[in-house]
Amino acid sequence: MFIRTKLALAGLAATLTIFGGSALAQQTQPPNNSATQAQRDPQMRKMKRRGMRGGMARGLRQLNLTDQQRQQMRSIAQTQAQSTQAQRQELRQLMEKRRTGTLTPQEETRARELRQQLMQSRQGVHTQMLAVLTPEQKSQLEQMKKARRENRGKARPGKQKII
Repeated sequence: MFIRTKLALAGLAATLTIFGGSALAQQTQPPNNSATQAQRDPQMRKMKRRGMRGGMARGLRQLNLTDQQRQQMRSIAQTQAQSTQAQRQELRQLMEKRRTGTLTPQEETRARELRQQLMQSRQGVHTQMLAVLTPEQKSQLEQMKKARRENRGKARPGKQKII
């Protein structure tokens, strides 16, 4: 169960990194303090605490995408973010109710449906993004995934594994 939770959070972190970064890159916003941003967004605090930064975006940087590929990836991410915005907002509201203990069984069922819809949407985005890559980039991505799987259980330098 713990591994499943870690994988889900890692996927969420990667998705947030990709979609959040591309959305921010397109909008002009006044500068803000990242500490205050983390205070406002509990999910961001969790991600920072657990050291989840970079995610899929970091992996895509290693693939040396062309400008055209980067633009296509941004477009795919923005389209998905816009199309799922209402679902994500509704799910956030339901999760807030869950935290306060006022979630009804019908709302819990709705939350499950929303999670399923969002997961399917992410899978569609993943497929679209893979279609943008060249065969060499896909091969390199698979090698990176394999290396990450092999290193998953190993302790990171400077950090000790607590048993």
